[in-house]
Amino acid sequence: MPKTLNSSQLGQAKIIFEQLVALKRKTLLYPHQHPELQDGLKRLVETLSPLLDDIGDLTYAMHDDDLFIESELLIRESVTYSAFIRECESMDVGAITVRSGVKEGEIEALVDGLCTDRQTLENEGGMTEHLKNKNVYNIIISIASGSSEQVKDEEETKESKEVYNSAVTAVKDIMKSAKLGHGVSVQKVEKIVGGLSDALFTDKMNLLGLTVIKSYDETTFYHSVNTCILCLSLGNNLSLEKDKLSVLGAAALLHDIGKVNVPKELTTKPLPLTPEEFEMMKRHPVEGAEILSQMPGIHKLSMIVAYEHHCGYDLSGYPKLKNKERPHLFSRIVQVADSYEAGTSIRPFKGSKLPDQVLAEMIRHSGRAFDPVIMKAFVQTLSIYPVGSVVMLDSGEVAVVFETNPDDLARPKIKIAIDDTGKRLPPAEQEIIEMSATTEPGGPYKMSIMQVLDPWEMGIDVVQFF
Repeated sequence: MPKTLNSSQLGQAKIIFEQLVALKRKTLLYPHQHPELQDGLKRLVETLSPLLDDIGDLTYAMHDDDLFIESELLIRESVTYSAFIRECESMDVGAITVRSGVKEGEIEALVDGLCTDRQTLENEGGMTEHLKNKNVYNIIISIASGSSEQVKDEEETKESKEVYNSAVTAVKDIMKSAKLGHGVSVQKVEKIVGGLSDALFTDKMNLLGLTVIKSYDETTFYHSVNTCILCLSLGNNLSLEKDKLSVLGAAALLHDIGKVNVPKELTTKPLPLTPEEFEMMKRHPVEGAEILSQMPGIHKLSMIVAYEHHCGYDLSGYPKLKNKERPHLFSRIVQVADSYEAGTSIRPFKGSKLPDQVLAEMIRHSGRAFDPVIMKAFVQTLSIYPVGSVVMLDSGEVAVVFETNPDDLARPKIKIAIDDTGKRLPPAEQEIIEMSATTEPGGPYKMSIMQVLDPWEMGIDVVQFF
């Protein structure tokens, strides 16, 4: 029966899964005795052993593209490690249970099996027989049951996650193709934007909630999808017609395509860029427009937005525009969404900021860096407490903002994450609470927000609430 892990144990279990995925990747790159591979294997066991000593055994289950640690559904990790999860499912590996006492050799045998092609594994009798033949006794492979205890009931949430996941995967393919000089599939771009638009207008809050998903290693892919979602939501709030929204969405999705020519070590550098490195980074708008100009069927506004999205409302940014008062409307929209998304991302070279802090800073630059009309609409779209914010209530409870309230930006809809006793509550079981509710007609509000908290410091994965 699945056990319940505390926040510390769950955090360790997530790290272990990340190490397992990394170890599989290294196994495909290096020979078995390579120091890089052996060090990774040693670190994984060193992280795993204390946790197993504490809880006895640990189960990772994969069901219908979802990842579970015991009974806990991990939406963020389900998206981030979707390729690994699908590979496991294709091998009929529905669940991996690791027992206390597991040895390095057993983990190595598991990873070796995960790296074996499907036909060879089938010839061996499957993963279970593969491990049995290698005398592995502390790792159990099974098919995920898909019990009601593990499968989320909200189908709309699942559909939003699938649309988001597909968009990230498609953007990876588009960027890879562009880097190789093979062009960009207009049909693929249109399909991504259409899927995100449909999901946004049928399940807006769940899709907006997923924009808090980030990836250190694949920043550009997630950033592009998140910026597209924010632009579609903002464009709808600006009453753009459907055909114009599609053009805007495509431009937002492709705005950073020039970064395919920027070295990865530069985009993930842990220190501020040198003047020379910044000059190199500043080339990506020009190169992005150049890449798109050579792609048949790409709307010219995608090229314009790629070129102008760092110019600034007052043209003080880069590259410098001549004979023009302002960047195009779509460039100004994408700049706002792009800046917010980048500002709330956790980057190796920059500390993260809370959403309300990023919005406040952007508002201060309204009229200079940002179009004041678009900035106002963006605040109305996200509210002063954007979806996904973690807030402290005057009741002592900690909550996650689930939905904005256009009638009162200070009183969004929320879900309680930690009660007033400090107990953490299961995200899937929490009801949506209207903060606009009063104790009696015309009376005081039942609850109010006292401050915004850092979800990472609180140990809250806000994606779980959507």
